[in-house]
This record gives sequence, structure tokens and C-alpha cells, in this order.
Amino acid sequence: MKVLLVFPPNPDYCVLDEHFSCCEPLGLEYVAAALLPHHDVELLDMRLDGGLERRLSEARFDAVGIAVPFTTSIAAANRLLKRVHDHDPRILRLVGGHYPSTTLEKIDLRYVDYAVSGEGIHAVPGLLRAVESGGDPGAVPGVVAVRDGRPCPGPRPGLIDLEGCPLPARHLSSAYRPRYFHAHYRPVALMRFSVGCPFDCSFCILWKMTDRRYLTRSIRSIMGELQELDCDNVYVVDDEAFIQVPRMSQLADELVRSGMRKRFHMYVRSDTIAGNPALFEKWAEAGLDSVLVGLESVFQDELDEYHKKISLDVARQCVRVLHGNGVEIRANFIVKPDYTVEKFRRVREIVDELEIDRPTFAVLTPFAGTDTFEQVKGELILDKPEFYDCYHTLLKTKLPLKAFYKEFADLFRSAQQRDRSVANSKIFYGGEPGTFESFVEKIETSYRYYEPQ
Repeated sequence: MKVLLVFPPNPDYCVLDEHFSCCEPLGLEYVAAALLPHHDVELLDMRLDGGLERRLSEARFDAVGIAVPFTTSIAAANRLLKRVHDHDPRILRLVGGHYPSTTLEKIDLRYVDYAVSGEGIHAVPGLLRAVESGGDPGAVPGVVAVRDGRPCPGPRPGLIDLEGCPLPARHLSSAYRPRYFHAHYRPVALMRFSVGCPFDCSFCILWKMTDRRYLTRSIRSIMGELQELDCDNVYVVDDEAFIQVPRMSQLADELVRSGMRKRFHMYVRSDTIAGNPALFEKWAEAGLDSVLVGLESVFQDELDEYHKKISLDVARQCVRVLHGNGVEIRANFIVKPDYTVEKFRRVREIVDELEIDRPTFAVLTPFAGTDTFEQVKGELILDKPEFYDCYHTLLKTKLPLKAFYKEFADLFRSAQQRDRSVANSKIFYGGEPGTFESFVEKIETSYRYYEPQ
């Protein structure tokens, strides 16, 4: 079959768009690699290439798969599904990605034939085999058949065997590759060393998607893929790459022995860093350039509420370990809707005290499937998918909305203004020159999108 895999454009209103970060569609590259032995596959990244109609007119596709990677992608994906249907209703239309793996609510199922839940590496090839053989695609684990606009869930997908996964078909996105970047990493390649997380943060759903199991790749497999990458900057997208300390120590040793010089950006828990200083000394030598740490809050009661199992003292130890090894720390802090002016002020003070290199901030967002969503789903004041971006409150604020967004925007301004040196050009949320100001202005004026409270 001839298959087109599509990554959707950013939503019409987007605080962070392709000018701030634009990374390869790794999930689609994995699915493409699984399909290529038996199908003709093309990839379209609509953040950088709006040519859907051109592609559809140039070739007769049998199936089009559209990724819905985020809640914010829903409206764009729905428009694409309709455009494919209007072009040729005979084309098989599939959706998959993070959002359809949690819920199909808000997806326009009138234009969907099948949805894929979980990893698509086995589900999508199985689905197409069933279509070609006249079988029942809905019987394939991880495939949800849609009949008359209603989902008919089939068998649940099993956990992915990372060792059995093909390497991503990165050649399909080669035309876009020079334009993929994240922060100051240009160009950048995405990789995963593991999947899942054994922790249970209340605002996160990733641990639920693998039932708190932690699935890993072998050192040999990781090294083999790294050897094939022609990019020096590697963004490791694991939920938490360093859960298994002995394994990651061995990987650091292998990297040093190989003489490979890559620059790594990874997600790491602060208690993992604080409790394993020798491991991060090794990784600094192996190429660890920066980490994103979810410190989440400067208030202990909030950390307890989030099930983070850390403290501010752990955060301080984490910063000392990273700075002692020349590793840049990028830390995220969650802003709750009930913050007062005093709480905003305290966040600014603690961030300055900790000397976080690149602090960033997110509004507490109740994503579907999380414990937080179950607690507050009846209290939403805004439920538009494009505002599930961690920069807009979906819950009532204690401050007037205009005042709340002014304080929220000032968190970013205060972080930016701490350092005017040349080194500060590596702003985590700065993106291309001149975009920081528009980013902050979008945040500060967000109150306009709400009905008066």
C-alpha cells in the first residue's frame, strides 16, 4: 500500500510554535520504519511544509495516517482529516499519537476509519495487513475501529519490546532535517533510551501508559543507533533516562571508550541527580550538556500534592552536582491558578537563589487521564484543546485573570533579565531572535480569551 504519514501544523493560536522548537517527528519515523519492508511510505511535516493537497494530487495514497501528538493538535488534525476525506473518501484515514492513546474525545471521528492506541510500530502494520487480507483490523491489538463515528475498542496493546523496534526511518524527513532544532541545539536528533516511568506524579499520565513499568534498550542497541546518527546534538526524549543507575553508568563508560563526541540533553529527576553525583560526573565526561529537571514547586505542600517525593533541599543538591560538572540545568516550575502576588514573588526569589541556568514555568494543566484531571474536571473555565499548552489556566484563578497573567509573564521576564551576557543567548524558551518578546506578550494578554470571571 502507498501510505502518507502526516505531522500536523501548530495550532492557529500557539504560544510556543516552530520558531521556538521544532524537532523531528520521531513517532512517525518509527511507524514508517515498521511499514517500509512491505509498503511505500512518505512523510509530511506540516509545521515546515503545508503541501498536503500537492502530495495528495501527486500520488494515489491508499492510507493517510495523521499524528495527534498533543491536545493542542486536535483542531489542526481534525481539519486535515476532513481535507483528506474531501480529496478522496476512499483513502483509509488513521489517527495515532499521544492524545489518541489517552482518549478520542474531541477528535472528529466522522473522518476517521481507525485510531491507534499506544505504540504504532506493531499496530499499524497489523492494521494494514488485515485490510489487505480482508481480515478485521479492529482485532489487532492497539487498533480502535470507528463505525458510524463511534469508537469500537479492540484488544489492548501490549508493552513495547524496545529491542525489537527498527531504527527510525530518518531518511524520510531528510528534507526537513536542517531545520529541526531545540533551544540552541541546531540541528538536533531525537532518541529514546527507555520508555515509561515507575513514579506516579499526579499531573502526568506517562507512567499510566506503561502501568509504571520501565522499559529499556540494551547498551549495544543505543550505541548502534548513536553511531548511525550524523548529528552531534542528541535530545533524549525518555520520561526519565537515569532510573537504572548501573546501566547508565555502563553507557557512559561505553561512550567515553568509543571516542564519540555527542552533546546530550535529557530529562532527569532531581533526586536521581542529588543521590548519584559520581554518575553525573561520568556523564559530563560522556557528553551530557544539559538536563531538564522537573523541580515543579518551591512549596513543600505542593510537592507532596504532586507526589514528587522530593524537597527544596534535594533541588539545591541537584544544582550543586550539575554545576560542579559543568552541566546546564533547565528546571520547570508549575504555577497553580490559586497563586497570589506573594507566591509569585517567592517563586522568583527561590529561582534566583537556586541559580537555575534556564528556568521555565508552566501553569498546572489537567490533561485527560491524569489524577489531576479527575480531581478538577468539573471546575474547568476553559476547555478549548489549543489552550492545553501549559501556558493557559483552565481553572479559576485567585487573582483577577489580567493580574494573574501579568505575574506569570513577569516570571519569564525576571528569568531573562538575570543575565545579559552572550552566554544567555541559549535561552530555553527564546527560540529564534526576537521571539522571546512575542512569547511573553502572548502570555500577558491571554486574559482576553476568557469570559469575565
